[in-house]
Amino acid sequence: MQNNTYQVWKKIQQPINEHEFLVGKTLAHELAGKHYRDIAIQYIFITPEDVEKTFKLLPLAWDSFQGRGVDLGGGIACISSIIARKEEVKDIHCVEYTEELVKLCQPIIKQSILGDRADKIVSVVGDFNNLELPDASMDFAVSWDSIHHSYEPVKTLSECRRVLKKGGRLVIIDRAHNNSTPDSEIERMLNIVYDKEYLRKNYLDENMTLTRRDNGEHEWRYQELEHFFIESGFKLLSRVAIKTDTPDNRALKNDVGDVELLVPFNMGGFGHRKVGFVLEAL
Repeated sequence: MQNNTYQVWKKIQQPINEHEFLVGKTLAHELAGKHYRDIAIQYIFITPEDVEKTFKLLPLAWDSFQGRGVDLGGGIACISSIIARKEEVKDIHCVEYTEELVKLCQPIIKQSILGDRADKIVSVVGDFNNLELPDASMDFAVSWDSIHHSYEPVKTLSECRRVLKKGGRLVIIDRAHNNSTPDSEIERMLNIVYDKEYLRKNYLDENMTLTRRDNGEHEWRYQELEHFFIESGFKLLSRVAIKTDTPDNRALKNDVGDVELLVPFNMGGFGHRKVGFVLEAL
């Protein structure tokens, strides 16, 4: 039996327009009646099994998940649920802004992946800029494709640092652009208008105009992310590029000298490429 209980925390970050968070709201209602794997693939564009494979490819990442944790922007709770299968994990507060996702999709995912251990995930409707947790109370934190939705990344990361114990780990899976990427290219990416196919797949009006910027996206270079980490009290332990094996991804190389891993599964998201960061709270 699914448990639909969840906590509600005060939100600080407010939507910048009527479009932001619209995709999550509409998807939640459409996905709620589907099989958990279909929910995962349509929402995070990667299978639950490949989520685990990704974490295990990152030095230090999988071993960082021990004790109590918090998931920043946890969406449908697939990432939290995969991590919570580890015996070493006591519980995870899965914090998601969109209440519809927490209410309609998280119970399905948690029950399907964890079964009678679903209560290891504490579902929260809230804001990753306001974690209603005591200082130094968490052993680890995770963020899968959510930090790029923050309008104040130093504030978001500093709040995460506050609740982590000294030496606690933050694992981030997200995108990062080469330092050589010009401002004009960053602007071009943000101004991309979603096509009708994307709108249909996300159950939106195919005649609406929705840009990636409207959808709360941000594009940061490696050096900008490094600055955010330092300013918020973290030390970088490891960083690896993980990309779906495509001709484009084979041709595109990072300009910071990082190891690049090509994988045979879909990493999802913009360009089907991510960077995995493992950070330590100072």
